[in-house]
Amino acid sequence: MGLVNIEISPRTAKGKNENRRTRAAGKIPAVVYGKDRAAGMYELDAKSFQKILKKLAGRAAIFSLIEGETTGDDSIALMREIQRNPCTDEILHVDLMEVPRGKPVTVAVSIQIVGESAAIIAAGAAVALVMDAVEISCLPRELPEYIEVDISELSEFDKVLVGDIKTPVGEMISDPEALVVNISVPQEMDLGEEEEEEVVEGEEGAEGEEGAEGEGEEDSDDKKED
Repeated sequence: MGLVNIEISPRTAKGKNENRRTRAAGKIPAVVYGKDRAAGMYELDAKSFQKILKKLAGRAAIFSLIEGETTGDDSIALMREIQRNPCTDEILHVDLMEVPRGKPVTVAVSIQIVGESAAIIAAGAAVALVMDAVEISCLPRELPEYIEVDISELSEFDKVLVGDIKTPVGEMISDPEALVVNISVPQEMDLGEEEEEEVVEGEEGAEGEEGAEGEGEEDSDDKKED
């Protein structure tokens, strides 16, 4: 996939009050850090950044950090954290980690289920995505937007583990024994039969008790006659 351009501007003032003023001006406070660079304070345009996130829809991406005019030597970075207001969902802060060009990076890539299985549909089975992302190691420019898991050949009770997935690029890092997709068939319970059995058992018990009472009365009458 191509790099996603994102414009950043440096900022010098810091602190909670300054961050509030930055957000009030339609900007988002951000920090860019990396192995070979000191953490730097920046700001992003809030509307542009929201549009980028909406377009990505949770897919992995490498960002080209544009500061001023675009050049071929712009830094590239991964999104490491987005802090949001728990009540309003407003983006409060963004952390970006610069990655070196030409060297592999470890990134979480989302899983996308594709295909349909006639066996699954016929059995009324449910397809559960247990693990929505896996970690792979690849070159930044090779990072896939998502990894597909084809379920067209699966049947009821089948499972897909990380080890069953072939990554299109790089190397899989996640545990190969981790469960990714689970196909399950709901168990039907006929409660009407169970209730009927309970009633029958209760009736039999009642008859047994009546019989025992009758026998006891007969024994008493015999003793009186004696």
